[in-house]
Amino acid sequence: MDPSVLKEADEDERLHNIAKEHFTQGNPTKALEVLEDAYSRRGKDNSPGMFDHLQGSILYHLAERAKNSDMKFAFYLGCLEPLTQDFGMQALVAISLFEIAKQLDSALYYKKAVKDAEVSLSLFEYHGEMDSDDLQTKSTLETILKKAELRILHGCTGKNSDPPLEESKEARGVTRSVSDDAADKRFRSHWASMSVEGKKNFMKVSISKLRGYVERLHGKEGSEALEEVLDSARTNKKWRFWMCRTCSQKFFYVKKFRNHLEQEHGAKFKSATRYHTPELLSEAWAGMISVGCWEPVDVVAAAEMIKTRLEFVKGFVYEEGWSKEWPLAPDEKRSKLLKEIQSLLVLLWEHKVLSFSTLEWMMEFPILAQFEVTESLTTECGLGRTPQRICFWNRHELKRIVDLLKLIKFERNDGTKLVCRAVERLCGRTRVQEKIEFDDQFSAMLLDRRLLKGKIAPFDDEGTVDVCKHDYYAKTQPQGDDIITWLLDHPWTDGSFEFPRSVRAHNLDMCVAILRAIHYTCRDWGTKYARKLEYSGYCKLLTDAKTLCTSEDERRRTAPEGEGDVAYASILGDRCEELKTDKGEPPNGVQFVFAVRDILEEASQPTIDFDDLEASLDLIHGLQDLSDDKVLKSIDSLRFVVTNKVLLADSKILLIENSRISLLNELTRLSAIDYRSYIRNVLKRFMREELNEFVKIDAKAKVAAAEADLLSREKQEKEKKSGSKKKKRRNIKVVEDLNYVICFTDGYSVVRMNGPHGVTGNFNEHVY
Repeated sequence: MDPSVLKEADEDERLHNIAKEHFTQGNPTKALEVLEDAYSRRGKDNSPGMFDHLQGSILYHLAERAKNSDMKFAFYLGCLEPLTQDFGMQALVAISLFEIAKQLDSALYYKKAVKDAEVSLSLFEYHGEMDSDDLQTKSTLETILKKAELRILHGCTGKNSDPPLEESKEARGVTRSVSDDAADKRFRSHWASMSVEGKKNFMKVSISKLRGYVERLHGKEGSEALEEVLDSARTNKKWRFWMCRTCSQKFFYVKKFRNHLEQEHGAKFKSATRYHTPELLSEAWAGMISVGCWEPVDVVAAAEMIKTRLEFVKGFVYEEGWSKEWPLAPDEKRSKLLKEIQSLLVLLWEHKVLSFSTLEWMMEFPILAQFEVTESLTTECGLGRTPQRICFWNRHELKRIVDLLKLIKFERNDGTKLVCRAVERLCGRTRVQEKIEFDDQFSAMLLDRRLLKGKIAPFDDEGTVDVCKHDYYAKTQPQGDDIITWLLDHPWTDGSFEFPRSVRAHNLDMCVAILRAIHYTCRDWGTKYARKLEYSGYCKLLTDAKTLCTSEDERRRTAPEGEGDVAYASILGDRCEELKTDKGEPPNGVQFVFAVRDILEEASQPTIDFDDLEASLDLIHGLQDLSDDKVLKSIDSLRFVVTNKVLLADSKILLIENSRISLLNELTRLSAIDYRSYIRNVLKRFMREELNEFVKIDAKAKVAAAEADLLSREKQEKEKKSGSKKKKRRNIKVVEDLNYVICFTDGYSVVRMNGPHGVTGNFNEHVY
């Protein structure tokens, strides 16, 4: 074996063991970080199954431990994809699906849970003697099977019956004050006594002083973290960026970040060809649909006009795809059907599930061909690219359109709304209102000048950094003391975003869960896409079959008189014999045999998964007497059914794509890092201590002034009353303090210093 392969396997084993050890020691975030590094190194598709096994187990553990129902749901959804990769983890998959089904009351997920529970229970049949854990798992799966089947039988509402679990104020990101009443009063009193210039200078945070403070508080780790923040702000002129939690790359433009997730980390399903990928109807077409008059056209009169007055018709004026010059028919039933079609189309467009292929199908009915009007003439008359063409159809065709549109689902009950709520809860903790700028030397941070005037309502989600060459606070007049409230408020965090901890760890567990949920959604995308390809291939086979029949019509018209006709069924049977060995790329010859079998059996639905080729050929040869009319009718019927399935597959893919985009949007939101939020608490702590130092200095100055004043008063008293009798001692009330005693008398406050001199005296100043 290649030594490099063995070396790579050893490295995989080492990383797996490290991650497993972190998980065992109660640090799932660190374990996920190690696994994400491993995925980034090897690539998701080339990574060993043990990574998926461990990651799925960690996410399942987080789901079981989560107290918030939305968070719990997100982790359950996230664990499905990695656990599904390991056939031995079907039990956990079934349990997770059942929990999801309960929260959504979803028949879809109940059915999935039943399927996986049955698979997992079947594995127990091959077990020998089972231990207590196996017996417990088996019992749990049997319970899931019974409850899920019963819920499906009784019917599901598709609505979340359980409200989100209650959260504490801290969990909702409500700020908590770190102040006590004394500190609050002390700071506010000092702030009120400060000069306007002093207040403005306080808002300028010296970076050199902040560096020293952080180094004393957090050591080398803190210094490096602060320098990373400052370098990023200086270089990129932005506080805010997006970090990929898998490979740790940083992006300062959201579009590049989303492209990175889609291209490098599987956040988008990559189809084999764009040809079969459904395309959402454009805004231009949607505009034409919404503004049209949608009245039935008199088809007979219109056809006559095209045939006899073509140049006149070609001069019709179209406004936003509609012309008022076509003759209308007084047909209330058609009018009602057309209005219903318009309403459904607008609704489907608003929910982003209306594919362009659906509109194309609606406009392709060859109704004017019945009146000998060719498609080229129809296009010349301006009807090639307008929804008004639908107004030419008869009641039967319009009813078919309505029936199809009513089958399209507007929403997919897959729980993406719950994931959105979970992300909103997490993002709410770290949003920032205050701007922070720099002076032109990058020697000071300039706090938002609006803090000097009052509270700031809107959030600053852009996070751009401005370099100020002039006095940033020149035109700002300080008002009130809301800055003190801001300093003393301490936003609650879960510890994953505390300075100087690595920012990558912030919400890492939820980011991994959502990325894996996107992968699971892409799996559904791929399943529906594969099914659509099968139906599209089947439709082509039906077209080929009809072409064979119509070619026989042409042969009959040119054949010498007396030459017998060959039945369509016989022609199709002969073609099957020619193609029965063709097992190439689909649609292939073998699949053609199965399609012909459906045609001759006059099947109401297509059969995609025939497996007995010889039995199918025998049945085909036994149906050679089927009339030509029935053969054509069967082909047209199957084509209609299969076309509807293709169009419905398109709408389902668009529905899944909406879910994928929704999850990607939430992952993008959650991946945003704002360095202001990261350093906010340590910055406030530094500023509180700075302000406290000012208070102490001011207090010492007041004490010194009071001491001098008292000495002066005492000296004057002694000189004035020299030789007089000793004064009667006055009653005083003494209040002890750590460094001095404040004594209250009638009209005076006396300060006695607890120093070596023990000076006392009277003064009118209040001392802290």
